[in-house]
Amino acid sequence: MAVAVAMLSTVGAQAQKLGFHIGYSSQHLPAYTLIERKPVVCHDLSGVFLNIDYTLKLSQHWGVTAGLGGRFNLREYPTTLTFLPATTEEQQIVVDVPVLASFSVPLSDYATLSLFLGPMVSFGITGTSTVTEQLYGNSVKALWYEANPVYKRLDLQGTGGLAVDVQHLRIFGGYSMGILSLNPNEGPDIKTTAFYLGLGYTL
Repeated sequence: MAVAVAMLSTVGAQAQKLGFHIGYSSQHLPAYTLIERKPVVCHDLSGVFLNIDYTLKLSQHWGVTAGLGGRFNLREYPTTLTFLPATTEEQQIVVDVPVLASFSVPLSDYATLSLFLGPMVSFGITGTSTVTEQLYGNSVKALWYEANPVYKRLDLQGTGGLAVDVQHLRIFGGYSMGILSLNPNEGPDIKTTAFYLGLGYTL
């Protein structure tokens, strides 16, 4: 981020672009029972994201983009609580900081196609799992990042995708793959993958 800011200060405003984006994301995050810590088959987390980014054009085709965004994810799946049938509801809020290189080619006088690729640091702000036993309605709530954490907060990902700009409107989609294991305990690696689609407005 410091390098991107330094680079921005060396060029004119005409070489810069500010963007605001909103979209949908689907993230794969392996789940486990809270007590037995056994793997659970479940759906991916679904959520929405908001972000802002700043692009520095290095040349006609190449650019560097630094951004800051937030994601809200949730999912629900069947599980067990003390061996009784239960339902687990999970929620998560994450902050994302991507720094991306982009290569752009004009499609017309008003449209541009861009390929973007680079690292993204993600930090979990909150995460909860609420397990409700179906027979008596008893529930247990676990905080992901507090004492006896369920997952680690920090994740480093590689992300890339395509974007189409038509004047000030941007449509984009991409894929992210986690590099760090989110398992706070000994055992198999827990890594994320995510697919996202978004709509943006650039200045």
